[in-house]
Amino acid sequence: MSEPVCRCLTLVLLSLAAAGCRDDPPDAGGAEAAADSVAVAVTDSADVAIVRIPDLWSLELPGVTTTPIHSTAADLELGNVVGAVFLPDSSLVLADRGADEIIFLDRDGSVRRRTGRAGEGPGEYRNIARIGVRADGTVFVYDRELRRFTFLDSDGGFIAVQRVPTTGEMLPLVHMQGAFLAVLETRPELPVGVRRGPLFLVRVDESTQVVDTVGRWPGKERTVTPDAWLPIGHGVTALYAGRGSHTVLGTNDSVDVTLYRGSTPVTRIRGGHTVARVTEEEREAWTQLYLSMYPEPARYIGRRRLERSPPRETYPAFGALKVDDEGRIWIGAYAGTLASERRWTVLGGDGNPIGAIDLPVYRPDWVKVRGGSLVGHVLVEAETTIPSLPHELLDVAGGLIAVLRRGEFDEEYIEVHGFRVGSTAPSPPRSSPPPSSPRPAPS
Repeated sequence: MSEPVCRCLTLVLLSLAAAGCRDDPPDAGGAEAAADSVAVAVTDSADVAIVRIPDLWSLELPGVTTTPIHSTAADLELGNVVGAVFLPDSSLVLADRGADEIIFLDRDGSVRRRTGRAGEGPGEYRNIARIGVRADGTVFVYDRELRRFTFLDSDGGFIAVQRVPTTGEMLPLVHMQGAFLAVLETRPELPVGVRRGPLFLVRVDESTQVVDTVGRWPGKERTVTPDAWLPIGHGVTALYAGRGSHTVLGTNDSVDVTLYRGSTPVTRIRGGHTVARVTEEEREAWTQLYLSMYPEPARYIGRRRLERSPPRETYPAFGALKVDDEGRIWIGAYAGTLASERRWTVLGGDGNPIGAIDLPVYRPDWVKVRGGSLVGHVLVEAETTIPSLPHELLDVAGGLIAVLRRGEFDEEYIEVHGFRVGSTAPSPPRSSPPPSSPRPAPS
């Protein structure tokens, strides 16, 4: 390990003792649920808004009105969309990892420019993990395998690259004036049993050195064995997103979410939720989906792993997270295996719930396993928290929302809608209905 990398990792670990660690989450079972029926906001001594919500999914909120603008379904063949962002002029830029390509769309959805190809040179990619936009309109693309930023102007022209040497898995969330905030997973050795390795939110300076650890959260729940880290069905995890100068990060043991402006916490959401047990129908669906990763002759491997790492008995509190250009927090319900839609609750930057919308669930492909080896594109990764699970809400900015969809032939496409928060009749509350219900299941 190089000396700069050692210093980087040491700073991360030592700074944990000094500052930035999250509060302990509230009881997910809802001790707070017996309290006020509406959100209550207070401000602590550090001038951070604390919002306590007894049960996020039982709130009756105004609906979010959407108006279709354009879709890529008819005109653009996409392989594996890993992200999309709106530019200041309301045009859309998307990253297609399947084609190692960045595609710039005009406001009407027509293709303005395509750039990128497989490789390691300037403007080339090996494993696109993140696309974002800075305040000045500069697009940044982060390549997970090359550990490198590529910067593009608003027309797709190449500007520069920046390498990010580090240990562990890192995913940048926002990039501001040379520095950036990222989530970092160091993958330490863990004792055998059900464990959650740490996930850090770190600030990295222009020299690509970690200069501050903003916070620490428990990552993905796994069963650790002497020879593997095994996934747990419906396991709790850390979720995160970034946009502009805002970052949002939380764990779904309960409704436990923190909004940052830069590296400063500004709002903390602390709430309970109605605990819902995983139904037998859902458990069987998840089991069959998991086993479908394996070809029939190797399916015994999957069954053996499930015996060592059975699914959880209850659902997590939520399943997806996003932050928009105004610092509003979008929390998506946990969609399970059977739900066709997901409820998204919108909270203002001060943490108060302001609206809700149901969107069709985007379901990523599972790991493909042949002959005992992992092959193909991996969207749901069994052993890492990074990248976070993909979902349907790609970006929200300038009164527009970009949604990732799958067609009847499993093809991917993007829909762009205009939206208004709180402009329709109240959206009825959802209390985490079971998957057998005609309403969407909890994610």
